[in-house]
Amino acid sequence: MKITMIECIPVSLKFAKPVVMSGGAEAASHSVIVKIHTDEGITGIGESGGTSLWYMGESQDSIMSNITNIFAPQILLGEDPFNIEKIVARMDKAARANNQSKAVVDYALHDLMGKALGVPVYKLLGGLSNPRIALAFVMSSGTAAEVGVEGKKLVKAGFKGLKLKVGARTPDEDIELVAALREAVGNKIKIMIDANGGWLYHQALYVLQRVAKYNVYVAEQPVPWWDIDGLARLRRKVDVPVFPDESAAELNDLIKIIEKEAADGLFLKVPKAGGILKSRKWVAIAQAANLPVMCGCMIDSGIGAASTAHFLAATEWMGKIEQEAIGPLNLYNIPDTVSTPLKDDLAVKVPRYENGFLYPPEGVGMGVELNEDAVKKLATPGKSPTIVGK
Repeated sequence: MKITMIECIPVSLKFAKPVVMSGGAEAASHSVIVKIHTDEGITGIGESGGTSLWYMGESQDSIMSNITNIFAPQILLGEDPFNIEKIVARMDKAARANNQSKAVVDYALHDLMGKALGVPVYKLLGGLSNPRIALAFVMSSGTAAEVGVEGKKLVKAGFKGLKLKVGARTPDEDIELVAALREAVGNKIKIMIDANGGWLYHQALYVLQRVAKYNVYVAEQPVPWWDIDGLARLRRKVDVPVFPDESAAELNDLIKIIEKEAADGLFLKVPKAGGILKSRKWVAIAQAANLPVMCGCMIDSGIGAASTAHFLAATEWMGKIEQEAIGPLNLYNIPDTVSTPLKDDLAVKVPRYENGFLYPPEGVGMGVELNEDAVKKLATPGKSPTIVGK
């Protein structure tokens, strides 16, 4: 089997409710759909998920350019799609960082391989370790009162963990949000906070020392991504577990964090690591250091969510802690995909999110089918698809 053609299709999915983070407000998920075609008529599909220059250093345009101008002509065309290790290594050599561009190629290759062998992707990755994945919902921004109301609704929907985005307001306002959420949901629900590196060291220290009394389960990336020494100092002074995210992208970043004792756990995004293949190596390093890993995504549709679901289902270590409920739930601001079936998603049938759990699709490959009508409707205005090959 040989790769004969690669398509890149820019799409934009408007958020039902804008997402406010320390890096700015996001109103839509500007994503790229990739199709990898072969001489045997089997096509693999992947979705990049939303792009963010301030978080990932990638944009819709950079992904399109990297795949169209570098990966497709120099690495993919004529290659056996089963040679994922070789392809990923060559992409790493051809482009420094740009992990989201590499990840969407990785997804499409895994989908293609699963289809060719007639098995779900999780079986390619070692089998089904986690048949359902416990989730923590990432809450939208609002006032203290609004956060309390939303928290109660999400607990009623089945979530045992809730995550607040902080760092965009003043430290005292962030403390008020945590206090309001704890009062609203009681003591049995896990509360997590994510500053996306939005605090200076002294602000992070100020906030975490004061929210510890609210039994905060995880503080994600409290200081800027480059300040690993600050993470280490901070976790020695507070009673809230510290989980780096932006600081932990490449495999070598994990080694530095572990050596400096700068983490109580780690936060992974599969696109941040560069795809499923590299994410499994990433998790192996965390596991060797006995550090739990929480996983999220760049807000995506059911196509992208399926990629993450298969990775989580097959990776036993990822069943040790709740994972981030993002993807379609945050995109459409819904608690599940059962009570609110989605008709205009990029996936014909979105992966099952229900009662605070995610279930991996059972079909071959990623187990989801691309909704071609939705792709046309959601095409990014002013941008055209690209095709390399024949």
